[in-house]
Order: sequence, then C-alpha cells, then structure tokens
Amino acid sequence: MDRTASPVTDHAMLDCSADELCAMFGIARTFHEGSWGAWPHLRDLLPGHPAFVLRQGPQGLGLDTQRWDINGGETCWPTTQIFSLSLPWWRRLAEVPAQRCLIPMTAARGTLFSRDGRADRSVWFTLDDQPIFTVAGLWRRNAGAHCFATLACAGGEGPWSTLPMIVAPCDRSRWLEGDWTDLTTLQVPSSALPIRIGLCDMPAAPYAMADRNSVWDRPRTAAGS
Repeated sequence: MDRTASPVTDHAMLDCSADELCAMFGIARTFHEGSWGAWPHLRDLLPGHPAFVLRQGPQGLGLDTQRWDINGGETCWPTTQIFSLSLPWWRRLAEVPAQRCLIPMTAARGTLFSRDGRADRSVWFTLDDQPIFTVAGLWRRNAGAHCFATLACAGGEGPWSTLPMIVAPCDRSRWLEGDWTDLTTLQVPSSALPIRIGLCDMPAAPYAMADRNSVWDRPRTAAGS
C-alpha cells in the first residue's frame, strides 16, 4: 500500500455532469463495462466511491466510472494516491498506456507546510485558469471492477508539502500515450500553476497569491536543521 499522506487529502469535487465532460473533452462514447453503472453526475469524490475517469480505449478517449481505490477495497485503507512510479508494481502498470487515466476535478485538497511548527494541514484549492482540471491516475481491474488511484508529488518550492499531479491540457496526450521518459518528467511539482487556495465561492486566503518562487519556513527540528 502506497500511503504517505494524510487521508484528509483524499477528497475532491467535480461540478460538471457526464454529458458536459464528454462535450468538453470531445468524447464520442462512454465505457459501460465497469461495475459502477452510468452516473449522470458525481460531485463529491471520496475514497472507495465512484468517480469519472478519462481513459483511452480501442475507439479513442472515453469516459469511465471507476472506484477511487486501486486495490478495490481489499486492504485496510483505500489505496488512493501513488507517490512513486519507481516502485516495481506501479511502474509495471504505468508502462502500459492503456492503464493510465485522467481524473477531472473542479477542486481538490493539497497539503500546506506549517508556518508555526504545527503539523502540515490540508486545504482546498482550485486553478484560476482551469475551472475543470485533470489529475494523473492509474487504473486496473480488481475483482471485476474498474479501480483507480491518483498520482501525487511533493509540492516543491512555495507553500505546498504535497499536491495531486495536475496534468496541463498540453500534456494530457503525453500522459495517456507517452513513453516512460514522458511520465517521469511529468510527475514533478510546478511553481507556475495558478493555484488559488480555497474554494471558488470563498474569499482568497491571504497567502493564496504568495510568491510561488519563495520557500516557506518549514518546521525545524530541535537541532535546528
């Protein structure tokens, strides 16, 4: 089980219907062979629950409905996030383009570094320039069901400790169809992302527009390292 982040980050929203997604991404067909049925709308995305997934099939890009837990409920905790594609079992899956997917979201949760020595905390975020953005994922069949996990990465510079692996529109085909080199170069944090901390209907947090190229103070150990 690949689980190094707090479970509270396993939460996202999608304010968009299945029909709207198909129109937005130019999808002509949906996949109905999964075990989750044909849902018209899935707004609250939670571990172990269904979510809309974009993946390639024999006839091109399609919309699937899958369970957010790549192990299909067979472990004590849902396996919802993958932080390292270098682990052999994830690499074997990622090397097969048909097993890669994109998860559309309106808002998601990331982890901020604490500025006062307390534990890192989870917050909602949206993207200023993308009302619907996509997060990289891997999927597989498990006990007859289609199940997926999202990819995540360290936040890098700025306030973020961890973030979902957001795939820009120009990189979506690279993630879905590219070779191994494409994948390893995409799973990195981007300080250029126009991230807005908080939900769209909330006032912007005072640090939402902080200089993304500056490193925030991180909790220090007793030795001051």
